[in-house]
Amino acid sequence: MITRFIGSACVALLLFAGAADRGRFTKYKAVEAYEVRPGILMMPTYTGDGQVCEIVIERNHYVGGVANLYTTIPREEVLKIVDELVPASERGPADTKLGDRPVSLYSGNSVTTFTDYANVSINIVGQASSPGNAGDMVALIRWKNRKCQ
Repeated sequence: MITRFIGSACVALLLFAGAADRGRFTKYKAVEAYEVRPGILMMPTYTGDGQVCEIVIERNHYVGGVANLYTTIPREEVLKIVDELVPASERGPADTKLGDRPVSLYSGNSVTTFTDYANVSINIVGQASSPGNAGDMVALIRWKNRKCQ
């Protein structure tokens, strides 16, 4: 009986200590993230009623005790992830006001590619430097009819 009491007290103390440690971060906004590919994160944002209104896709720069300074993701991989997260049926038809191809805006060493659909817009930001270093760094998917909280 005493052993059971001591064991229960130890478990309760450990749980309390862990909860107290997590509590020190409550002043910061929690961020939800999912690893959609090894080293690639997807971070959703929600509306007040819990619908996804925005998704950010980017590389995780610290994995398994190693800092990864390689920040780009191949475009083909970005497009596969986008197709998984927001299938064409959910995106709706492409907005062709500016033609049938995405529009790219260059600024210094960066390039942002904009693709607009009936329900979402997709912006992919990357490096515009030499072909060996160029690549996508961040993809942003935004739902047009949903207001983020």
